[in-house]
Amino acid sequence: MSSASSSKYRSKVRHSAGPLARAAVLIFACLFLGACAKQQPVAEPAKPAAYPMTPEAAKVYYYLVLNEAAKNNDLRMGTEAIRQLLNLSPSADVYVDAARFYTERKEVTLARDIAKRGLENYPDHFDLTMLLAETYLSEKRIDESVSLLKEYISKHPENGEARQQLGQLLLSNNLFQEAADLLRQKSSTRNDPVTRYYLARAYVQLKKLKDAQTELKKAVQTEPEFVEAWAELAYVYELMKDYVSAEKTYEHIIELGETGQEVWLRLITLNLKLNHPEKALSIAKEGPEDMSFSLQAATIFIDEGFPEQARELLIPLAEMSNPPAEVFFHLALIAFNNDKDLPGAISLLENIPDHDRLWSKSIRFRTHMLFELKRYDEAVTLLEQGIKADPADREFWDMLIDLQASLKHFDEAHAALDKALKRWPNDTELLFTRGSVYDLAGERDKALEVMEEVISHDPEHPEALNYVGYSLADKGQDLDRALVLIESALKQEPEKAFMVDSLAWVHFKLGNLEQAWEAINRTIELGAKDPIIWEHYGDIAKAMGRKSDARKGYREALKLDPKNADELKKKLRGI
Repeated sequence: MSSASSSKYRSKVRHSAGPLARAAVLIFACLFLGACAKQQPVAEPAKPAAYPMTPEAAKVYYYLVLNEAAKNNDLRMGTEAIRQLLNLSPSADVYVDAARFYTERKEVTLARDIAKRGLENYPDHFDLTMLLAETYLSEKRIDESVSLLKEYISKHPENGEARQQLGQLLLSNNLFQEAADLLRQKSSTRNDPVTRYYLARAYVQLKKLKDAQTELKKAVQTEPEFVEAWAELAYVYELMKDYVSAEKTYEHIIELGETGQEVWLRLITLNLKLNHPEKALSIAKEGPEDMSFSLQAATIFIDEGFPEQARELLIPLAEMSNPPAEVFFHLALIAFNNDKDLPGAISLLENIPDHDRLWSKSIRFRTHMLFELKRYDEAVTLLEQGIKADPADREFWDMLIDLQASLKHFDEAHAALDKALKRWPNDTELLFTRGSVYDLAGERDKALEVMEEVISHDPEHPEALNYVGYSLADKGQDLDRALVLIESALKQEPEKAFMVDSLAWVHFKLGNLEQAWEAINRTIELGAKDPIIWEHYGDIAKAMGRKSDARKGYREALKLDPKNADELKKKLRGI
């Protein structure tokens, strides 16, 4: 529940010590260690003398004990000091310092108990109310925290700091309209820069950008070094697409001495949006001398479509001793996407060591490029190395199986599947892949058998349901079950064109031509680009006597380089 981070505006509740706690050491020194003017160092507190102390001396003594307990994080010592202090002088300040002691040690229940006891003796005490609200907030009891602060404000509408605290709480919990309604009300802090800052943040979320701009301009006019307000104002300009004003505002923030990377990165982004890549590059070079900053800047250049500027930032980093893997990964992306230099990209990725978090990703990237270059044996070897290094990486297994299957190395694909299924028994995705490999190899009966096994393990697996349903329909077998299976698949994947095609085909086989025609047209609307789907379109149209549509279906199928072109031409001639 702290306010904006500028020290001038930090909340007293969380950051100021109680007045008695602040004075305790000096008073104790005066009473027990000689004149204050000597300013001798305070020794660790001893037990009270056997002879009685005055109540004031005892209070100072136990405050010193509480300070020592806080310093050493000694809950037991602190609890005893608090007990003695509350017996000696149960003032509001004692309750505040006691509650804060427990809050700082995350002893929420003890802090709440002290705060409640304090409020029983000092109703509506501001600091105690804030501390009690903070205990609710620490346990995510948002409603109770909000209710407590609202009740306090209703009794003390002039207390602007309470409004700021509640406003910040409402903002952090996405209650933007409520925050705006609260913060714009008249109060002692209505025109305070922090109130204007929080109100502006609420306006931003409510899309009231002009109102946010007005509040922020007034905030920085009152407090010219309020960096957070300047940053929010720059962000508002960005949302308003006033990039020139946003750029000037970010530059002003840097002039104020702000050294955080975020401001520099925003300046780079803005200049790229304004199509000033060389100025953006100059800013990147002038920015913080930090590797992470340079990498983030390079990423922005890549994302915004300026790879050459990114490369100019990255190459000096790559020449340094032990550069981070991200440098080589980014350079490889540039080589791949922009230079189309796949061998160069592969070479760059080889610099990433196997203990780096990007190594697995680099293996997958290299495998993809090796496949594109038709260097299939190298791709297989690389994936096998990946599996050996990290056998729990499922994606390596999936890629190896898919690669072997695409190369029609079906025995090798099944061998890899056997090993994967030992590691992940009865895994439905692996079983589905096995069925797909059988299908690709032309072994339809085996594929159907495996897909039935998938359904037995996962009755809602949409792809397996569709495969079995379509296979049955295509064979003209068990059509009622085929319809149920396909409809079940479509409940989960209603926008998959090939599944809607399956529905059209089973209706066609059942003789439900109107339903088949409706479904096949829905498939075309979904953007299907498959010769089989267009052939189905032609077959259904022909069965309905729609000759023109039938010709259209067969002609569209022929445009897509079908395997059965001769058969389609024969169908076309037969209309």
